Amino acid sequence: MDNFLLSKSSGETLSEHTMNCLKVAKALIDSLPDIDNKEIIIRDVIVSVALHDIGKAAIGFQDVLKGKKKTWDGKRHEIISASFASSSNEISEYAIFAILMHHKSLPSDGLSDIYGCLPTEQIPIEEETQVWLDMKEEWDKNYNLFLSEWSKIREFLDKNNMKFPNIKNNRLIKLRLDSRWLYRGIGRRSQLKSFEFNKRFYASLIRGLIITADHLGSSHKVPNSIPNMKEFLILKNEIRNFQKKLGEVDGSAILRAPTASGKTEAAMLWAQKNQRKNGRLFYVLPYTASINAMHKRLSNIFGNNNVGLLHHRAISALYNMSENDELSVRINKQNTAKTLAELSREVWFPIRVCTPHQIFRYTLRGKGWENMLVEFQNSCFIFDEVHAYDPRVVGLMLASIKLLSKWNAKFLFMSATLPTFLSNLIKETVGNPVFIEPKLESESDKNILNKKRHTVNIKVGTILKNIDQVIKIIKSKNSALVICNHVRTAQEIYSLLQRKLPDIDIKLLHSQFNSRDRNNIESILTNKKLPQVLVATQVVEVSLDVDFDIGFFEPAPIDALIQRMGRVNRYGNKNVAQIIIFDEQVNKYNLYCECSAPHHNPECRLSLTLKELQKIENPLTEKELIKLANNIYGDGYKGEEKKKFDEGMNHPDLIDFENCLLAGAYREWIEDLIERTDGIIEVLPMNLIDEFEKNKLEGLWIEANNLLVPIRSRSLIWLIQKNLIDTSNDPWKINSNYSAKVGLDIHSDYIDNIL
Repeated sequence: MDNFLLSKSSGETLSEHTMNCLKVAKALIDSLPDIDNKEIIIRDVIVSVALHDIGKAAIGFQDVLKGKKKTWDGKRHEIISASFASSSNEISEYAIFAILMHHKSLPSDGLSDIYGCLPTEQIPIEEETQVWLDMKEEWDKNYNLFLSEWSKIREFLDKNNMKFPNIKNNRLIKLRLDSRWLYRGIGRRSQLKSFEFNKRFYASLIRGLIITADHLGSSHKVPNSIPNMKEFLILKNEIRNFQKKLGEVDGSAILRAPTASGKTEAAMLWAQKNQRKNGRLFYVLPYTASINAMHKRLSNIFGNNNVGLLHHRAISALYNMSENDELSVRINKQNTAKTLAELSREVWFPIRVCTPHQIFRYTLRGKGWENMLVEFQNSCFIFDEVHAYDPRVVGLMLASIKLLSKWNAKFLFMSATLPTFLSNLIKETVGNPVFIEPKLESESDKNILNKKRHTVNIKVGTILKNIDQVIKIIKSKNSALVICNHVRTAQEIYSLLQRKLPDIDIKLLHSQFNSRDRNNIESILTNKKLPQVLVATQVVEVSLDVDFDIGFFEPAPIDALIQRMGRVNRYGNKNVAQIIIFDEQVNKYNLYCECSAPHHNPECRLSLTLKELQKIENPLTEKELIKLANNIYGDGYKGEEKKKFDEGMNHPDLIDFENCLLAGAYREWIEDLIERTDGIIEVLPMNLIDEFEKNKLEGLWIEANNLLVPIRSRSLIWLIQKNLIDTSNDPWKINSNYSAKVGLDIHSDYIDNIL
């Protein structure tokens, strides 16, 4: 018989893994904010982590780890671990529950996915089940080896002053656990009906900490202490008055300030002021491109070790942030990116940049939701670009904020064009936060507010109907930005301009490039001299720090137009720049309103925008832009928008959080909600198959996935009807032209006919 016990098939022993997890547990405990019952939490976490893998000593489980057999026939080691913990009356029921539930969810109620649930037939609460007796027998046969491993764990606990009950020669017994903890549903004996909220909350907290300790211990990653943000330099230039004012606010706040005025720096000053001991920071943005850019920016301030990236494409983004041609280095970098992305989901990075959906992953209790019970307490949340959120997202955001407010969290909301109605909704939710914006009385703010960066002219017809005039103006400018509302239109205009202006550097940017080529294009735009013409879709509205001389835009609501204008004469250092807006778009499908054409519905936001822009006096000031936004948005959401907002704001899992909190379970549908990014599917162009397979063969799975192109799921039926999609294997293949310059060119025949 082997004279050692494993915890991992890698060869790590039971005591080694447990000690690694205890190191993590100690770091987690040290990073806890000042919360009630901290000493009791410390006791239960240490006990849970020390005992969580005791059940792995069973002979059958050891045979699996040592490669002697493939499975342990579905038997669960954590049930044996919890049985051992039950043998000491000094160990709390919460610790026993956390040990029992540190891998699986509560037993199925017939509706939950049975494969993610703990098997009821193995759990010895009312009686000793036969499966449990079989596991107990296998564990007893390795009892002496267990005692040897346990003595090493006890020595580690004593050496590190971790208090632990005096367990001597304990054997397995039935679980000392109220069976009602394991019942889902709403019946009389269910967990929800049987235990008050504080008990379910505490059980969830301990479970979350043991799961995190296990994950990080397995990765040999011990969290660093949470830094004091006040120790980092935010501003290198002279501070503006509104930045100073925001940095003095102790509590939640709203900031409305123009693009490129220093909002991010002001937000960091606010975070420095509002950080509490061991408090974390969540910087929330609506788009992955802007999140990637902000991650780099905050990493430059606070260091790579302190800033995490959290969105559905985080692994790819982290991988693309560094480059090396050596295959071995690329594979190593790939593993590093995967690890960093996984750590962003754990209690690891004290500062995280993410989408609002990643916050909802926790507040709506998706997988791993228990982390928020530690991380969100005493934390700071910055919601940037709040004007850009869908009404349902705004509702979910405000409902989540109501919940987080109970845990002493602080909030900052920022936008260049925050309509009054949205500001009022925030004030009603948060409780009258301080409102900050640049003031004319301050010289440093006055320069921002009085800057006149743009003149706006409305042109009748589409950009195609006005293309000759557009070309004439482009020839006289150093750089021009053309923004279209649809990929197809952008490709049409790009192809047309290339034919008409063969000697001019023209670039195209839209959402139907794969990650590799889009990253390359964005890198050229932000790190090198601008092309003379950039044709783009809405993807250029956020994150890209570019500064063109003139803008040609298809019609859009005022907030989107202001974002587009922020990419032309961005810093106001040039002469007043011309913005030309066409009152019709080329594509028949309207992104921004449900009516067939904006002119047919004078109340739609797009029509109101065009109507208000007709009245303005040029050149525009920032104050006039804010006034425009208020005129157009009026009293706020109406009709379908109001319905969506109310659905989010009144989500039952948020407004009735206390009565819905079920310890040991998560909402299975949340993962689909988070990962389903606005109906996007990813396909592989046929002409990239060979490169895809080569990358896979070399083990470069991130580079392989970076060749996939996102398309809207609503396009799927049309693509299938045209026999352009092969769904027989994963990934789905699309039989359409793709190039690094044009992207996925589904409508190339149509474009050729137009031209």
